[in-house]
Amino acid sequence: MTEDKKDKLKAAGFKLGSAEEFINDSSNKKKLKELSKSSVILDKTNFSIAEECYKYDSKKLKQYRKQRKEQGFDDTETWHLDKTFALFLLPRLKRFICVNNGFPVGETYESYIEKLNFIVKAFEEYYLEDKDISSELEKERFENAQKAVEILSKLWFCLWW
Repeated sequence: MTEDKKDKLKAAGFKLGSAEEFINDSSNKKKLKELSKSSVILDKTNFSIAEECYKYDSKKLKQYRKQRKEQGFDDTETWHLDKTFALFLLPRLKRFICVNNGFPVGETYESYIEKLNFIVKAFEEYYLEDKDISSELEKERFENAQKAVEILSKLWFCLWW
């Protein structure tokens, strides 16, 4: 385990030791159980909305938990698949912008980064920001998100370094 991961676990109040000690510690078990019940996305690859949508339907929650355990995701992630993709992509694209050291043929470094930043901004505004907005602003955000998808499709095979 890296020092960074150890520091994060310590900061979250977990007691560290050997793997067996960690797993068998009663306070760690309690924290893990609490976290597993949380509807907050703790794992950045889990975009399930089951805990929010079906919090009063234990049968459905059990079904979706089983799906996550067996296949790594549940059906609720496919309900708004474009949003699931965007939420998966955003932190990775932000990091890509920081670590990338090149640009595609036909682009300058500045134009490439500008396009990537536009994609990030458009997706954040459309998928993450307040939805209680005017119809004009909603339309603008939707059009920007559409434009971001078009740009992304043209850069898709250039997202490597």
